[in-house]
Amino acid sequence: MRTVKVKLGENSYNIYIGRGIIEDFNTLFPSKEDRKALIVTNETVWKLYGERVLDSIKDGFLQVHTLVLPDGERYKTLRSVEKGYRVLVENRFTRSDCIINLGGGVICDTGGFISATYMRGIDFYQIPTTLLAQVDASIGGKVAVNLPQGKNLVGAFYQPKGVLIDVDFLETLPQRELNSGWTEIIKAGIIDGESFFSILERGRYPLITAIEKAIRLKARIVKMDEKDKAIRKVLNLGHTFAHAIESATNYRKYLHGEAVAIGIMYAIKLGEAMGVTDPSLRDRVGNLLERFDLPTELKGLDSKDLIPYFYIDKKATTSSLSFIIPLKIGDVREFKNVTPEILGGILKND
Repeated sequence: MRTVKVKLGENSYNIYIGRGIIEDFNTLFPSKEDRKALIVTNETVWKLYGERVLDSIKDGFLQVHTLVLPDGERYKTLRSVEKGYRVLVENRFTRSDCIINLGGGVICDTGGFISATYMRGIDFYQIPTTLLAQVDASIGGKVAVNLPQGKNLVGAFYQPKGVLIDVDFLETLPQRELNSGWTEIIKAGIIDGESFFSILERGRYPLITAIEKAIRLKARIVKMDEKDKAIRKVLNLGHTFAHAIESATNYRKYLHGEAVAIGIMYAIKLGEAMGVTDPSLRDRVGNLLERFDLPTELKGLDSKDLIPYFYIDKKATTSSLSFIIPLKIGDVREFKNVTPEILGGILKND
């Protein structure tokens, strides 16, 4: 088992990475005997792992309740949050109780937001079951749900008390979902530098090592900038484009990691159009994404479909658009005052 610590003072917590470690949940995260827990999950994960997880954790709590939500990004809504509140109130949960999120990014975000807002905040733990959630959504304390107008527009910064990453959960993950998760590892390689990225290019990283490497990068950045005011913004590489793509397609055409893959390529194209990005970057990143059968081009959408969503991105201001752009491997920066004209040029649908 490997351990990564997210160092945030009194909000610090451990991330445990290993195989078969779900059985160790109560040992890794000991709890008071009179504490109640609510497992927030989705229908797919509950059918696969619900009984096993329940058996692993139930002896550590006075009561364990469940909230099983439908599967999919379109259920990351305030309506799902309200369902969570209802279960908590009906079972008399107090601020001394906790939530355990079991699932992918949608569950980590939704359950985390319920935790952040119920009674002004109760403890929660993350048990991510997808690769994307293991290296991204479960870590760093960004919790949010979507509005019809856009993605992650209602949220908070609220750190978990711990994260348990059992790589065995990935064995039942469909290949498309697994590939989608590799986007976040590739993104981490672009940010981290040549040492990490070049090994990914050569295909030399075992999965569990790649997961740990990506997590260590994120933990290091979150330590420096918990509230996303400066350096943490680089972790949004590809996401401004991705969130617009997902919103414009009603979360039905692309998985999140697929949208981010397209977004990374358009961030590179934007950097090329602005004259700041190394011309060799497009082929290097594109080839690596394609190795995992990830999309690298946007089809069926253009600037008129996407630009309105850019203006409600969290980095935007009333009068300007901001994008995270890679200049080269290991050099990723925020650029402000990007014009709709230059965006229209790179988003033109031929």
